[in-house]
Amino acid sequence: MTGSEDLAMQVAGHDLTTLLGYAGIVVLVFALAHWAAMRRGGWRFVRRRLRRELALTVAAFAEPVAALSRYRRRRRLLVRALRGPDTWADAENALRLAADVAAGARPYAALVERDVVGVLVTCGPDLPEPAEPWAVDELDPRLWWIARTDLEVGTGPAPLPVAIGTREDAVVFLDLSTGPRVLAVSGERRGARATVQALAAQLDARLPAGAVTVADGIHPRHAGPSTAEAFTLATTAASSRRHPQVVVCADIPDVPAASPVSVVTLGTPRGHARLLAVSPTGALLVHGTPLRVDARPLPRAIAATVWQLPPWSTEDAAHPGPPAADPDLDPVPVPVPGAATHAPASASGSTPGATPAAPAPHDDFDEPADTDKPSGVSVDV
Repeated sequence: MTGSEDLAMQVAGHDLTTLLGYAGIVVLVFALAHWAAMRRGGWRFVRRRLRRELALTVAAFAEPVAALSRYRRRRRLLVRALRGPDTWADAENALRLAADVAAGARPYAALVERDVVGVLVTCGPDLPEPAEPWAVDELDPRLWWIARTDLEVGTGPAPLPVAIGTREDAVVFLDLSTGPRVLAVSGERRGARATVQALAAQLDARLPAGAVTVADGIHPRHAGPSTAEAFTLATTAASSRRHPQVVVCADIPDVPAASPVSVVTLGTPRGHARLLAVSPTGALLVHGTPLRVDARPLPRAIAATVWQLPPWSTEDAAHPGPPAADPDLDPVPVPVPGAATHAPASASGSTPGATPAAPAPHDDFDEPADTDKPSGVSVDV
């Protein structure tokens, strides 16, 4: 045997030893994996667990992108809807028509979609059945739908809707003319404050000048009167003006039962109040109702459209009074707005007696500068 043949046999033997070593490692790994899988319920259980963990990992990376896309889509939906006077008119007409269905029906919210409007109602144990063109929701008998083409001016009391967010493809409006006089927003601190700012801006933009008094503490860059002073000013104005008077404050005021003034406040008040809670995820829940909306895009959408919101106007001269009160809802009287011009109380924190001013601009909201990306649920409710 020559030297070259001997070298070739040594190389072949070394390769075979290496191959057998690798094969042994593979067998050992498989044996250990099989032993571990048997201890955990078998290979079927392990495969299901691996699929679930893989899906959770993919969802964890994809969720921020999906959340940003969802936020932008809903913000665009709000901006388009709030800029259109037809959206507000259809919400008001639907609320008034729903109130005409039965004397015991109390509509308190409207869900405006592209072709239909839904109205949430509360009533006693005898739930009325609306006739055509109304249709009862299959899942919730207290949600009534009507095509926007079938809407007409109703004869019910004049509503005072404010946008509070979106639910799926619908813009949700809450009627402040029904229910308790006090509306309180609690929950995540910055989200609740941004929501109150958005509500104040809507009211200040739509109601006649001087109808909204914003107290100190609502916005850090705009000082206002104390809560007690703001309530006194609004109460005095309510005795001489025919339009609603609203106080927006950060402290919990003591509201007399017979007070004509409505209150939008932060925190949890005492007594009878409508409670809105903002969660850390940006969801807004109206307590005592099935209404749960996404309020994160609301401050940005209001900031972009506050100059274009249509004024609040009603044809309620023949029906100046609210519907009869019931134990569940304490309606707030909404008289016909007067023609006199008064000093405003803007959402930026101005007080009666100042020079008339428009609602707060975009940068008056307690929001970050980047309008395309929500910088955390604590701000973009």
